[in-house]
Amino acid sequence: MKIVLIGAGNVATHLGVALKKAKHEILQVYSRSESSSRELSQKLRCKYTTDVKSIFAAADLYIISISDHAIKEFLKYLSLKNKIIVHTSGSVPMKIFGKKFTNHGVIYPLQSFSKERNIRFNEVPLLVEGNNAATFSAIASLARSVSPFVFEMSSADRKTVHLAAVIANNFSNHLFVQAEKILMKKNIPFPLLGPLMHETVIKAIKVTPKAAQTGPAKRGDAKIIEEHLAMLKNEPSLQKIYKLLSESIEQESGQRL
Repeated sequence: MKIVLIGAGNVATHLGVALKKAKHEILQVYSRSESSSRELSQKLRCKYTTDVKSIFAAADLYIISISDHAIKEFLKYLSLKNKIIVHTSGSVPMKIFGKKFTNHGVIYPLQSFSKERNIRFNEVPLLVEGNNAATFSAIASLARSVSPFVFEMSSADRKTVHLAAVIANNFSNHLFVQAEKILMKKNIPFPLLGPLMHETVIKAIKVTPKAAQTGPAKRGDAKIIEEHLAMLKNEPSLQKIYKLLSESIEQESGQRL
């Protein structure tokens, strides 16, 4: 397919590279940032623009990978007749396209992307949606060309997945940040926790998160919890998080602390 990428951030970069490897033709990259659009266009060997009015009209499909809050406003300035247009957001419903665009849908890559990290895109789940059968078929076919893990999913269900992803990914990483701060105070390297973190994730996937749960709250070890809370006396926010999560684990596992 002939494709125009709207956006030059993390998602657009990884998706664009995957699409090019799958032999699709990236015609152009659009971004408000000239440096970002130029950088991605060089990587994909295509044209770029920072002017909405200069977006090529000859593509088969247009992929919007910009911040969620900017999509609605951006669509006001985009005029494409009988083209397929999709966004890549996990939380923005497909209905945001309204009646202005005849063929529209969603390709949501369920992964955390950063430009400096190489991702095996053929392992990324893609949640897809289309406003009619022909459009969905085209979007799904495109998605399957870069990953075998393609799932049809409604906007409502995709939003549920996005909520779960924020809790599982963003919140977990925030706890990694807090753990690193604790270790840094004693000059203990954070990678020491690497094998533990890896095993935790693998075990949760293989035996379910609930079955994989361990730790003092799971065991009902009130003494250890009190000691930990005392160690966090100068970190009231983290102490509150520790206590709240311990109580949640206790309730889930049926312990009484």
